[in-house]
Parts: sequence; structure tokens; C-alpha cells
Amino acid sequence: MPASAEVLAMPGVWETDAEWRRLKGELVAWRKRRVAADPSGQHHSQLEATHGLVDGVLERLHGPIAAMSGVGAHVAEACRVHDRRLAWLRRLWSFLRDRFDQRDDPTLGPVLRAADEVVWSCYRQPFASLGPHGDGLAGPPPLPFVEPVLTPEVFPQGLVPGELRRDVDAPFLRSALEQLPFAVVRVPASCATAPWWLVHLGHEVGHVIDAQLLGAADRARIVEGCGLDDDATGAWTRWSGETFADVYAALMHGPWALWALSTAEAQDPVGLAQRRDSYPPPVVRLLAMAHALDCVGAPLDDLQAEIAHWQQMVDADASLMAMTAAGRLVVEGLVAHRVRRTSWVDLAAWVPAAWSRTALTPRGRQIATRPATPDPRPQRWWVRAAVAAAVLRRRDADANSQAATFDGERLGADLLAWLPALREGGTRSRGAVSTAVIDAQCAALARDLMDAEPLP
Repeated sequence: MPASAEVLAMPGVWETDAEWRRLKGELVAWRKRRVAADPSGQHHSQLEATHGLVDGVLERLHGPIAAMSGVGAHVAEACRVHDRRLAWLRRLWSFLRDRFDQRDDPTLGPVLRAADEVVWSCYRQPFASLGPHGDGLAGPPPLPFVEPVLTPEVFPQGLVPGELRRDVDAPFLRSALEQLPFAVVRVPASCATAPWWLVHLGHEVGHVIDAQLLGAADRARIVEGCGLDDDATGAWTRWSGETFADVYAALMHGPWALWALSTAEAQDPVGLAQRRDSYPPPVVRLLAMAHALDCVGAPLDDLQAEIAHWQQMVDADASLMAMTAAGRLVVEGLVAHRVRRTSWVDLAAWVPAAWSRTALTPRGRQIATRPATPDPRPQRWWVRAAVAAAVLRRRDADANSQAATFDGERLGADLLAWLPALREGGTRSRGAVSTAVIDAQCAALARDLMDAEPLP
């Protein structure tokens, strides 16, 4: 092949700049489409943060591209580097874009609109309770998305979802996820037909609240203050993140969060006693969460039989007894912790009676009425109460041996209709990331990208 043909076959400056323009144009068009599809501003803060981050990095990448000129092997290699940088940025944007765009799917849209409300209710509550101080601490709420998995999971900063981790291993990816100004929450696809299991989102949002209002250092100090031996202190420090998320779930959905957790954990008698890395043995975890509910005065009448069974199992094993006793102290320390002199009970606007069977049964009946006209001034916690009421109805079907006659399809459809109707009004712009923060994130992400793909 002639040398001139080899040069023509190599990447060129025009092609690289054209790829930059294509990505820029697609980003602008996508943002415009998403704004048009979201007239209520449901995802205003997350959308602006995503666009601001990707667009800001694009602008920083364009300077070196625009400075290139000429032809030859050196220019061609520089173009390849710029093309790889653009490909990595496109991949990161695609990860977020696809999770926004799931809301356009006729099957996934309804469950995501419901999940959006549950996540917002769980996330916004403590910051609202802090008043003006809370707005300065909050960022955009987590963004739910659906995946065919069995359990929900949150990906805050520092955790890299498998979709971004597979195929290639660029050092840039972990830094990229750490720069994201909001978390993404994976919702099991089964919630499209059984949306009462959205109750588990209280735990996942609890991890995000932990990162913003508590943190590993404070959790470690709380555990150290419990007076445990070294082994127990080490174990419960390791488990404290999940334990706090369980406490937070209890404050968001009352005892029905515990029952929902027990359906996932208590089916295997052998597995109940097995230790795990991030969690205590399931039976200890369940009793720790029950103790948290007891500490805040939650109505536990419906769960007394289950709690007695778990306690009986623990009482037969000295090691489990010791872990459970330590776990109760840790839970008490977490519940007693204060954020800006405000207790977690007050941050959650916790009212024990609101989560009783007496209070939730009428809400369960109300779900079946399919509101034609939403309440003009819904309260934030009503979304969580509707989910808890549906969980109660699901529990009663099992407890009364009525599983065969349980009309889950109807309950699921009714709940998916109700949750968006209970939407708290206004644009979800509180906690929007400041321009200075976005600029700093853009600079850090562009620097990491350039370091991962250096020019020759």
C-alpha cells in the first residue's frame, strides 16, 4: 500500500473534531427532549447535573482537539487518544442517559414514576426537617432505574456498577463515578408487577443519607462508644453502614420495612445464622432492626410472633446472643445520634401511630379507589404510607393463607396509579448542584480522563 494511502487511512483531525461535534449535538438534543418530557421538573436537578458534567468535560476536551493541525503518524496517534477520551465520556453519559430514558418505556415507565416518588419521599425528608440548613447539605435525589435483578442496590460515589466496569478496565471509570453528583438506585424489574417491594428503597436511600449526613467516621465513633470488645467493635464497625440503612428504612416505613426484610432473609433456617461480610447474620440483623423500631416506639404487634421466633433462635447460640446484645447497643447509638442537634426521629418526622395497622388499613382500601383527581396538597410521607399499606395487604394474604386468592395484579396496578398521584408539588430543583461544584467536578473528571489516556 502506498505511503499516501496509509496516511489517508489513519484517523484525522477532521474526523476527531466531527466526533466531538456529534457527541455535543446529541447531548444538547437529549437534554431538550428530556426537559420536554418532564414538564413538572421531576428530574430537574439530576438532568442539569448530568448535562452540566458531561458538557463541561466536553468543553475541556475540545481545546486540545482544536489545537491540532496537519497530518502524519504523530497527529494520527493524537487523534486516536482524543477519540478514546470521547468514547469513554460517551460511555459514561450513555450509562446515565439510558437510566433517564427508561421512563419512556411503556412497561418500565409506570414503576419508575412510582419509584421516583418513593425515593424522593425518603430522600427529601431529613433535609426538609433541617430547614434552610438542609438545602445546603442536600444534592440531587438518587435516580431510580430498573434492572432484571432480585434485590435493589444503590450506587453512590465510589461504587462502580458492573455495566461500566466490564469489557475494559480504565482507571478513569472509578474516578468518573466518584464525580457523579447524585446516586443511582437499581430497582428490581419484578417491582413492575409487585410494586409493594418498593418498600426496600428506604434502605437503599438510607445509604445515600448516611453518606451525606452521617458517614463512616461518625459511625465508627458511635460503635467505639458502645464499650464492646475489639472483635465486636471491628465487626459492628464493618456492619454499621448496613445497620444504619436498616434503621433508616424503619423510620421511613415503620415495621413493614422489617416484615419485608424478613421475607427475604428468614426463608432459610440455616442461612439465618450465617455471617456475612457487610451484614451481621440475618437473624441478628432482623433483631437489630426490631430493636430500632422498639427504640422509636413503633407498633410491633403484628410482628411479635416473628420476633419471638428469631429471639428463640438467638437464645440457643451463645455467639448469636453476644452479637445481638452488641447490635442493640449499636442501634441505640445510631438512633441517639444527632445531626445539627436534631435527632433522627425528628429528621424522619417520625409519628409511630401513623404506621400502625389501624392507620394503614384505610389507606390500603383507599388504594383500590384509583384517584381520578389527586389531592391538591399531598404530604410527603403519604407516598411511603401507601407503600406500607400495600405491604400490609400482602402480608395479610400470607398470614391468613389467602395467597391463592390474593389479587396481586390488581393491587400492583392500583399502587402504581396511586403513587404518582400523591406526588409532592413543585420542581425537584432543591439541592441542585452549584455551578462552582459542577465546574470542579468537570475539571477533575477531565483531568482524570486525560491522565487515563495521555497524549503521545
